[in-house]
Order: sequence, then structure tokens, then C-alpha cells
Amino acid sequence: MKSLSPISSGLDRRSFLKVGAWAVPTMAIATAVTATPAWAATPKTVNLALEGPQFGSSIPLFTPALTQRFDASEPAGTVIVNTGTTAYKGTIVLTLEVDSRLWKVVGFTYDTRTSAGSAAAKFSGPTMSGNRATYTATFTATIAPGTDPFTGVLVRPKATFLGDYPNDVFAPADTAYTWRLKTPNDDADTSDNVWKITAGKPVSAKPFGGALKVKWAKITSGNGSAHRPSSATLTSIGPNPIKAGDGIRVSFDAAIGGGITPKSVTVNGKAVSKLLTVAENTVSGGRRSVLLKLSSALAAKDVLSFTLSYSAGTGGNPTPGVSSQIGYAPAAANSADQRGGNVSYADQPAG
Repeated sequence: MKSLSPISSGLDRRSFLKVGAWAVPTMAIATAVTATPAWAATPKTVNLALEGPQFGSSIPLFTPALTQRFDASEPAGTVIVNTGTTAYKGTIVLTLEVDSRLWKVVGFTYDTRTSAGSAAAKFSGPTMSGNRATYTATFTATIAPGTDPFTGVLVRPKATFLGDYPNDVFAPADTAYTWRLKTPNDDADTSDNVWKITAGKPVSAKPFGGALKVKWAKITSGNGSAHRPSSATLTSIGPNPIKAGDGIRVSFDAAIGGGITPKSVTVNGKAVSKLLTVAENTVSGGRRSVLLKLSSALAAKDVLSFTLSYSAGTGGNPTPGVSSQIGYAPAAANSADQRGGNVSYADQPAG
């Protein structure tokens, strides 16, 4: 906006001019001039704003009492748009504030949506305030007028998620994150330079899960070899039980094994019988998949241990590209209430 200079309503006595003894005094009114910054002397026609990137994901987390579940949003990025009528050319300073227990940021990229593609921004941080971490991205860019979430400058963090089990319990308010754009002097509207995303509304939940630890064996067959699990322990994460009817799925190269028999089965160190039974045994593309079902539930913190005995496989060389895996397999697949997905399975070791 133009700055209006105040006009003095008084008389400047130094401006009197005398013309003869009887002349009527002539008076001039002086105008006071206030200095204004160059950027404030012209109408502001640039308006930078922060908008969503039109993509992203949410992560189910649990409240401290483990009775509710809510979705926390991933800080996938933000788009700097220009809704004004003049292009912006200059430095951009953008910050991202997150909970340091949930996300760790190690850098930023920015994409001007031109043939140049994305580039690394200057990175600094974190600045800490309690559990809140603030990271800063700095770069120069031209942002054309009339840009939108699809044509503005896309800024993305290089972030690592830290909220896997056992760090999956948060107060919903703590999972919010905030983008802040440092306001350029010629920005017409600063109210749209902050973009804060909060968690979804908590809903009732009955969290459960299983954590696996596995030992492996490498078996020779034909002119090659392949891995398969030899023993495992499944710990019920809780607070709700692993249900009867849930299972453990074992997959491996059909060349090194046919049927599976679970042996030395114990719960909390005590031998049990008929707890694990074979429910499926199929082969596809050289990979055999066997499902072992639980005949009774495992309460929170129960530890199921067992070994696996294999009958003869098809023999010959292992199939290229077929690897072995073992995992906890709830009867209700893909439940949002399942905790510990990151520890619920194990892939064969390398080599």
C-alpha cells in the first residue's frame, strides 16, 4: 500500500515574506515528508501461500490408554503457490515443525515444476522446544502468478518415521505438524503462510499384535541352496489377545521342503499340544506356503515358541527369485487395530 504523508495544519513562521510596510503577509504551508521503504511504496501484487501437495498417507497410532486409535498424517510436503498477479523472484525460507519422537528430517527437496526437476534445498535444524523439532529449508525460486497445487513449487522433506511399535502410542495433539513460510516483504496476504495438519478424531480400538523372532537354516538342493525358518517365537504384544484362529504363515522354496510339522511347542516355557495345526499347504511359482493355525488365544505378553520339521521337498535346484518369509497372520487381515506390523514378520537373511 502507498503510505500517505501527514500534512501539517499549522503555519511555518519561517515562511513569512514581507513586501513593504503595509503589505499583507504571504504564508506558505509546509508539507512534512515521511520516508517509506521502497517495497511499501507500490501496491503488493505478489501473494504467496501454502497449500497441500494433493498426495500423502496416514498412519494409525494409539492413545496412551491403548483404548483408541487415530490417524496421524505424514508430512509428505507442501506447495508454495502465488495467487497474485506478479511473479515472485527471490529467496524462500520455509520451516517444518514436527514431533521429534515421530519424525526425523534430514533434508528437503524443492521442485519448481519445470524441466529442471527437483533439487536439494539448503537445510538446517533441528531447533528444539521440548519434543517439537523445527527444520528449515532455504532456496531461491521464481513462482509465477496464478499457480496452484499442481503448478506451484513442491517442497518435500526427507523424513524417517519413528512411530513403529513400541513407539506407536501418542496423544493425538502431539502428532500435528506445521509448515511456515517466512513472509517476503512484498507478500500481499500473510494469513495463508502457515499450514497446520492435525490428527484425525480418535475412535474406539482394541489393539493387538504379534512380534516374531526367527532362526534360519540354509539348505542345499541340487546345484544351489535356499533358506527356511528352523525355529521361532511369537510374543503377543497386547493389550488384547492374539485370537484363536489366527495363524503363522511360512513360505520357502518348494525344492527344500514339503510339509511342515511344528514341534517342541511351548507357551511361556510350558509344553502344549495341538496348539499349532497345519491349515494350508500350497505351491505357486516354486514357492511353498504353509499356514499354521492357533487353536487357542495368546494373552498379552504370552510367548509362543516352536521348531519346524520339514518333509522332503521337490528336490533339484531352487527357483531363482524365490525367498523365504515367516509372519504372524491374523484371521482378520489388514486390521487397523493391529500393532507391531514392523516386527510381525521376518525375511530370510541375505546370502
